[in-house]
Amino acid sequence: MREYVECIRAMWSARPDHPVDFSGQFYKVSEYRRLMAPAYDRVPIYLAGVLPNMIQLSGAEADGLLVNVLNTPRYLTELVHPNLKKGLETGERSRASFELCVVKCCAVSKDRREALELGRHAVAFYATIPYFDAILYPAGFQQQTRAIRSAMGRGDVGAALRAVSDEMVESLTLVGTPDDIHQQLERFDGLFDTLILSSPSFAADPGQVRENHRAMIEAFAA
Repeated sequence: MREYVECIRAMWSARPDHPVDFSGQFYKVSEYRRLMAPAYDRVPIYLAGVLPNMIQLSGAEADGLLVNVLNTPRYLTELVHPNLKKGLETGERSRASFELCVVKCCAVSKDRREALELGRHAVAFYATIPYFDAILYPAGFQQQTRAIRSAMGRGDVGAALRAVSDEMVESLTLVGTPDDIHQQLERFDGLFDTLILSSPSFAADPGQVRENHRAMIEAFAA
């Protein structure tokens, strides 16, 4: 991934009259020319990360980090911040020049139970991915995670959704009424620079997802 970032940055500098070569261990580019000059001399590159090595690499090489969808204040404080600091120190870079973004799954409704049910879909999907254990296990969700993965392994989506506890949804996503959402965000004060919202969509009705997008826009419009 480090070499990939280097390669993309080199290729971005190419122009019609200035071809670029890149020779690395994993990527090789020969005589790459752009059809037109780039509109900007440099574009920021952000990396998504969950585990320490990607977080450190982001700090050392990228312009920003996208903290992946399931996260808690504890995870940000105990895992993200220390590893980002290490990466920035490795790259001899300042925190002020780096953007820390957090992606949060968000389900909003005037009916809190309806929002909770939609949020369950996001947790069921992402809990199947092993690297999220770094968030799920310290939060005390080992048993639920195993049950979700067992159900998904059998192809039983309904059972996977039922295995997601209310506590998991409330801990790992933003869910509830607009007021609930803003109160939940207070737990993250000072822990990141930029919030990126994502709607749960796995095994959800498309109409419900569209309505949730509208509700998110309304909740954050002011």
